[in-house]
Amino acid sequence: MKSGEKSRAMFKRAVESIPCGVNSNFRYWGDEETLVVKKAKGAYLWDQDDNKYVDYRLGFGPVILGHAYESVSEKIKEGLEIGNAFSMTHEYEILAAEKIRKLANVDLVRFANSGTEATMHAIRIARAFTGRDKVLKFEGAYHGFHDYTLWNCQPPVPGVGYRRSPVLIPHGSGIPQIISQLIMSIPFNDEELLEKKVKENWGDIACIIVEPLLGNCASTMPKPGYLELIRSLCDKYGIVMIFDEVKTGFRIAKGGAQEYFNIQADLVTYAKALANGFPLAAIAGKKEIMGEIGYQKIAHGGTYCANVVATAAACAVLDEIEAGALEKVDAHGKLLMEGFEKILKTLGVPGVVQGPPSMCGVLLTENENINEFRDWNDSDHGLYEDVIMTCIEKGVMPDVDSREPWFISASHSDADAAFTLGVFEEALKEVIG
Repeated sequence: MKSGEKSRAMFKRAVESIPCGVNSNFRYWGDEETLVVKKAKGAYLWDQDDNKYVDYRLGFGPVILGHAYESVSEKIKEGLEIGNAFSMTHEYEILAAEKIRKLANVDLVRFANSGTEATMHAIRIARAFTGRDKVLKFEGAYHGFHDYTLWNCQPPVPGVGYRRSPVLIPHGSGIPQIISQLIMSIPFNDEELLEKKVKENWGDIACIIVEPLLGNCASTMPKPGYLELIRSLCDKYGIVMIFDEVKTGFRIAKGGAQEYFNIQADLVTYAKALANGFPLAAIAGKKEIMGEIGYQKIAHGGTYCANVVATAAACAVLDEIEAGALEKVDAHGKLLMEGFEKILKTLGVPGVVQGPPSMCGVLLTENENINEFRDWNDSDHGLYEDVIMTCIEKGVMPDVDSREPWFISASHSDADAAFTLGVFEEALKEVIG
């Protein structure tokens, strides 16, 4: 796939001022392939050459309602009438916190500006509260762009080593190796390894941070009882259980993964769907822990935390979610999942369709049991990427990276689903010959 003339010209202009022409490495597809957006509305976006796409990237998941959603835009305009940043508390942040508490069944909330900030602060809070330093995370899980979690996010196999004792690999240069002494990483969904690691190291472990489902492994789901096991081990050994709900929060259920899996974590991090694409994140959780944040206690702050625009957007989003917006999201996702499975079966292409309907993953693989990163790694990424690039050429845009789910918004229609499934089938036929 090559970008159009106007997109290429705009991209060349971007490269003059911005490294690689993008402000997040994941947005770069190649010098000739990277698109530059012109506008977006509802479930669609247009590139600089006015090519229209059904958008299933949705900014990597935040746009839960749809682009330029009217109720969100109106709430932001209302908020801007009072200003934007004051270094003082204002009503919109109070309202947003109250709505989070109600939907997610948490005691207290602090705001941040990104998922990276939220997980970074949650880990600090856990360390302060427990007096311990180490973090236990899972292979294939991505928890933001800070040094404490950029380990074994997408490690090379077999370079990552034996699954019972993985080698810690940073996600690129510039991450000090000494930090690896504070990180433990094991495969997801392995009960025996989890219990062994915790029993041997519990006195050093401040927190277990877990995506309730692996959003960066095409929505790999937890085995029945696995999250419950993490909960029980944290209770037994005084470890803080952190649910990283940056992707799942206010997307897979009104109360996020805590509601979906019926598990209550100690701390929860939110971002993405919280404000429909505006920069807002949150750390929430139990009063026993969150109540210790404060001056000369546990440090947390930020100049732009809880600014008016972002919290006003969140108020509108959470109202829409409480009113039933996720029913539209799930209905569309179910149409896609059923369609993908039927197409793969009809064409005789081995594959797995998994995850919640609002963020389903598609893997092209003969392995029917996808439980961890190494299972995802064995799927056919090259074939998947060729299929998705062909889909994009035909007007349907999921992410090219096979780790990313198909994100659904409340603005996607049944007609979009029919068009998308037709394009997916055509693309798969063309690629497999």
